[in-house]
Amino acid sequence: MTLDDLTERERQVFLSIVQSFIDTAEPVGSRYLSKFAELNLSPATIRNVMADLEEKGLIRQPHASAGRVPTDGGYRAYVDGMIGGVKLSPSERRSIVEQLNRFAEDVDLIIDQASHVLSNISSQLGVVLAPRFNQGRLEKIELVSVSEEKILVILTIASGLVKTIIVEMDEKVPGHLLEAARQILNERLHGLTIQEFQSTFEERFSDLDENSKRVLGKIRSRAEKLVGYDPVASFHVAGAGKIILQPEFASQEKVGVILNLIDRRDLLLRVLEESDCSGVSIVIGDENKQEVMKHCSIITTTYSIGGATGTIGVIGPTRMQYAKIIGLVQFMAETLGYVLNKQN
Repeated sequence: MTLDDLTERERQVFLSIVQSFIDTAEPVGSRYLSKFAELNLSPATIRNVMADLEEKGLIRQPHASAGRVPTDGGYRAYVDGMIGGVKLSPSERRSIVEQLNRFAEDVDLIIDQASHVLSNISSQLGVVLAPRFNQGRLEKIELVSVSEEKILVILTIASGLVKTIIVEMDEKVPGHLLEAARQILNERLHGLTIQEFQSTFEERFSDLDENSKRVLGKIRSRAEKLVGYDPVASFHVAGAGKIILQPEFASQEKVGVILNLIDRRDLLLRVLEESDCSGVSIVIGDENKQEVMKHCSIITTTYSIGGATGTIGVIGPTRMQYAKIIGLVQFMAETLGYVLNKQN
């Protein structure tokens, strides 16, 4: 069911119900709409339209004496009928840029701050998944001798994002051999993704002499640590204190469900990865694959730094300000990507 399937009168009443419920968290009755929604319809006419909308599965009545609330299908029709998100105010946009720039020297701090900003503006959970380093393309590799038998390996991907690790050798590596290894690595690996580097390493260096192979082999043996990606550790969540204030989570049981969800980083991560796609992804209520998320909606999009992609989003009850939050995650993704790429 879409908004195009409704008559103009049904459409007006439906949109008024959805927006009123989003704003007030109270079931919407015909008298309320007749008085406040500027529909120019009598309560009796509105009740008839409500009955039709209920029959079409767009709204429901929580109990006999209550007004109507949107169903998950109703929210889907509402969201699909929107034309993009609502732009943030100039002051909100300015505040986001300033807060991210405050931590511009540290990628992890910027990403963590982004989750807090998302939560503060939306009053929901703000979630940010750091970029997957192994998606980035290698720009430069440095090998630095830090002691007779230890080498510092520094990988820089296209945007300037840096990863380092100490490699312990069995014996001292002469300076000229270390420099030769650095040159070979840069010549043969420049422009590859980390994944490509890992999967084609042996064939790319099969023609080298034994000394060079020994040095490079040690580096290869530590490659997993060098480019390893721990998604749970790379996942930032903020806003527990805000989301539990939403009326939907007023009961102790539902608060417990939300707090358990926040504590289960692996589950939240799966939720985020399931919604990962190009553009803005909006998953509503029963559309969620995870049972614990059936009463929630999640709005996500992606951002990138040097070819490595991360995900940001907002999680809240199905009753949320969809238009504003869509605009928020879009602007945050653009700003986060810009700040990360500019500073790194």
